Amino acid sequence: MSLATITSLRRSLQEWAQRPGNVRFLRDDQETQLRRGLAEPARRAQAHVAGWMLGTWHLGNGMHRLLDGDAGGFDEARQGQTLRRASLLARAAAPVAKRGRRGEKVRLPFSLLHGAWTALLGLSLNDPGAEPLYELLLGLPDIAFSEKDSLPFFTRELLALRSGRRVNRSSRLGPYEEVMQRWRGDERLLARALADALDWHLQRTRGPGADFDDPACRLYPIEVLAVCSVRAWLELPTPKIDHPLMHGNLGKMRARTSWPQHDLARRLERLA
Repeated sequence: MSLATITSLRRSLQEWAQRPGNVRFLRDDQETQLRRGLAEPARRAQAHVAGWMLGTWHLGNGMHRLLDGDAGGFDEARQGQTLRRASLLARAAAPVAKRGRRGEKVRLPFSLLHGAWTALLGLSLNDPGAEPLYELLLGLPDIAFSEKDSLPFFTRELLALRSGRRVNRSSRLGPYEEVMQRWRGDERLLARALADALDWHLQRTRGPGADFDDPACRLYPIEVLAVCSVRAWLELPTPKIDHPLMHGNLGKMRARTSWPQHDLARRLERLA
């Protein structure tokens, strides 16, 4: 099932990246909108949206290039990550007209899923500018997450481990609960739990609200690479995960250059 699903997803990503309408709307039009939004304060909210959508294009196209063996795709994907991360942080820094009442569910100026994708990509790609986003997600209380928010909740708990907190085995982790249970145990059992998480990943790549319904995330094992990044940060051994997503280019290839710069992303970052 995994190999057939991966083949289908790879074909779908190629079609997405090569579709002229996507190139025009997600790349060309959004770059124009972002430039306008950055130049005119009244259009700042528009700049945040354009930055996210332009970043989505570069991330997805960068992953497509990497799948084809083009190492230059890392630079494009990382530029896309910068745009999307800057977009979220700029939204968080924007003035809030009305704050929630005490005890009311905490609300972010962006979706929990968008925050989770960006944080996991930040860990996977070693994004040097992602620390403010990590702090923002770390500050969310349990009440901010519903039982359906297993990926965002797992992301927060992974960041919590990275910051030195103890393992949380909450049922809100859903399919990632086993990963946390095996965090300090037998590496083979942790590897198996991570492989099971990737099977779940492949089941959740299509449909509105699906955990990995994002061009950059469908074939990129972000949750496992993020786990490996956090374990390296904590000087813990990295288990060997046997799964088709880990054997392809996106699971094996690594960037060998410094983090690339993007003029529009830098200007968007100044709003954060």
